[in-house]
Amino acid sequence: MKKLFLLLVMVGLCATTFAQSRQKAQSIIFETDMGNDIDDAMALDILFKYVDMGKINLLGVGVHKNNPHSAEFIDIMRTWYGHKKTAIGVNTACVTDMNCVDYCTKTCQMKNKNGEPMFARSKNPKYEEAVEMYRRLLAKQPDKSVVIVTVGFSTTIAELLKSGPDKYSKLSGMELVKQKVEFFSIMAGEFAIKDFAEYNVWNDLEAARHFFENSPVPMVYTPWILGDQIQYPGESIENDFGWAPEHPMVEAYKAYNQMPYDRPTWDVIAAYYACDPTLPVFQLGEAGDIKVEGKGITKLTPNANGLSRVLVPNETQRKQILDSFIKLLTTKPKNKK
Repeated sequence: MKKLFLLLVMVGLCATTFAQSRQKAQSIIFETDMGNDIDDAMALDILFKYVDMGKINLLGVGVHKNNPHSAEFIDIMRTWYGHKKTAIGVNTACVTDMNCVDYCTKTCQMKNKNGEPMFARSKNPKYEEAVEMYRRLLAKQPDKSVVIVTVGFSTTIAELLKSGPDKYSKLSGMELVKQKVEFFSIMAGEFAIKDFAEYNVWNDLEAARHFFENSPVPMVYTPWILGDQIQYPGESIENDFGWAPEHPMVEAYKAYNQMPYDRPTWDVIAAYYACDPTLPVFQLGEAGDIKVEGKGITKLTPNANGLSRVLVPNETQRKQILDSFIKLLTTKPKNKK
């Protein structure tokens, strides 16, 4: 009986190690490579829904895909959902195809039946440099109050950690993150499939290595296999959004691939965990240290004092997570009711 009691206690601790029950809205910053995969847009939808519920405060969105339409699409999203004050930071140093034709480009260029832009956006928007945005936002927050969700490459986060004092804070990037950030929710890596080089890791190997091995705060990883196990049904996109004839996330989903198709929810899981890590649908693996080897292979070495944990929900929990995604994404935003 004593052993059973201890086991139950440990299972409970797994879900709450990096966050206790919150009495006020959680502050979040979202880092994305918007345009490379449609789950980034779905994750941003979930974040805005949690803002509507008063459960999070989305301080800003950083984008490190240097296609100008990526930031423009995020601007369309924040406008459509009624959260235009959400800051946008762009990492202009990233090397990508400036003329990339992805779902962001296609959605931004969509016209209505009158030949006008389908979606409203800001006039002459001014985006901050991403690292500067992070430092500005973090410097204003209470200690250990921010969760950073990063679902693309580690480029900007590594640069943040390496940054020096500036007009916003006398602290270095490492010191600022350690003081202000509670934990990172990361979509990256794979730990169950042998020698698997995951997309978000190998696209900027040195940044991933620096971030994973030097973060001064806890990190919770959504691994590749988990997102692949929880696939959003394309039939929901086709059938559950009749209330919104023109919806930027839905149009982006349709533009990303030939309909109907189901899509892994990698980034959506990472965002969902950050919004409410105490939900019983989440289960964490053992603590450890994560290193990047070779061309992007991630390996976790168990260490009771390690800062890294991997999300490992069971089959029942994964089904519950998908049910929650369908409910959340198909819910009308607060400003549309």
